[in-house]
Amino acid sequence: MQLTDLGDEPPRFFKLGLERPLVRRVMALGTWVMLAMITQFFVNAADNFMVGRLDDHHLATASQAALGLGMPFFWAVGGFFCAVAFGTQAMTARRYAEGEYQRAGQVLWNSLLVATLAGLVGLVIGWFLTPPAIGFLAQASPEQGELGTTYARMRMLGIPGMVLTFSYKAFFDGIGRTRVHLYAALAMNAINIGLNYVLIYGAPALGVPAMALEGAGLASAVSTYIGLLIMIAISLRPDYSRRYHFYRWAHTRWAIIRDLVRLMLPSGSATVILMIGFMLFMRFVGQIDAEAGGNTFSAATKALMDTASLCFMPVIALGTATATAVSQSLGAGKANLAARYGWESVRLGVYAMLVIAAIFLAIPEQIIRVWAPNDPAVAAAGAESLRIVAAGLPAMVVGLVLSQALYGAGANTFVMVVEGLLHFGVLVPVSWLLGPRLGFGLEGIWLAAALYTNLMGLAMALKFLGRGWRNIRL
Repeated sequence: MQLTDLGDEPPRFFKLGLERPLVRRVMALGTWVMLAMITQFFVNAADNFMVGRLDDHHLATASQAALGLGMPFFWAVGGFFCAVAFGTQAMTARRYAEGEYQRAGQVLWNSLLVATLAGLVGLVIGWFLTPPAIGFLAQASPEQGELGTTYARMRMLGIPGMVLTFSYKAFFDGIGRTRVHLYAALAMNAINIGLNYVLIYGAPALGVPAMALEGAGLASAVSTYIGLLIMIAISLRPDYSRRYHFYRWAHTRWAIIRDLVRLMLPSGSATVILMIGFMLFMRFVGQIDAEAGGNTFSAATKALMDTASLCFMPVIALGTATATAVSQSLGAGKANLAARYGWESVRLGVYAMLVIAAIFLAIPEQIIRVWAPNDPAVAAAGAESLRIVAAGLPAMVVGLVLSQALYGAGANTFVMVVEGLLHFGVLVPVSWLLGPRLGFGLEGIWLAAALYTNLMGLAMALKFLGRGWRNIRL
């Protein structure tokens, strides 16, 4: 079942039913990506879940507040360099659709060269920037800053492995072998949970002291390299290595490296903008905490973010599959088919999010309590904000799926510009205005996030409705 073996009829917008042949093809790709990303999500969420169960309730809440800063800062640095994946996937999918298999292998080789250097640079930058950055952002308590710095530095050790893993993932996604990353993600998650348990709580019988949040960061970094080794091992299988001829110095092409970097810079900048917005968002929450005395609202916001992540990770997976479908359709000269893939994925995602939104509206406190069972104040503080999150879920689908589809088409700069305008023109100023400035508390800050989400969905929909993205050459 090929992505491009369907007709090139234009999309129909005013319908409720799904175009099943397209949905089947996207889901055949997206299911594996979705499972892998949910598994990857648990690598990160396990940290929050497990430190929230420390016997010292004060340390548990402070650690969760610190994660709210350490995690987005880690992704701001690592995510910028991991953006080499966007160009890798788009270029691989085009060449695969054209039947140029060795040229697709060339893309991976050059992507790995870029990723190796980028990962090392990211490690150095992240290590030295962490203390001043977390120190500026931490407003809730001194413990938030200290713990956040320690955690983020541990995570920075894993950036080289993460960037290389993303390059492999992008290649395999581009050729439609989306299940490959799932295997690595499952192993990473299992190892991370085991290491988390030993390093967070300690294992006296093994002579391992309890490291609390620092142990969570170290466990995540180690598991990242395990995932990379699995991806390398799969790439060495004869059915891949003989067809694509990855590992050849003769495949080095400055033109490919230039194009990968050209596509990486706007995509990576969009990730940095996204994370800076979230970090400032957390800073404003910390200001509310400082006035109240404690880390409760910051811990609640981290729980809200992880709950929302459990929604948008599958949506990003759907978008990743859509990006492959869009890229391959454009490579096959079927621009209308590419557009239909985008809109059908949006329709499918919106239907799923309506169900999840209803659950969030019905039992918000019970959901937050999963993350913070030992501090009832955290669940009470975040319940109404989770209802606000529910209101933005359908628009979130539109924004995330179509931004990934536009990455697949090569419209990376547009996504970066929109992210920048909405983060620094809407999310940051409005969350400050409604939160610390006017005193609407945590609910005011999350209202700003809902406004941002809806505007993001509108901007991506308007761009995808246009035709300019169909003519981008990669």
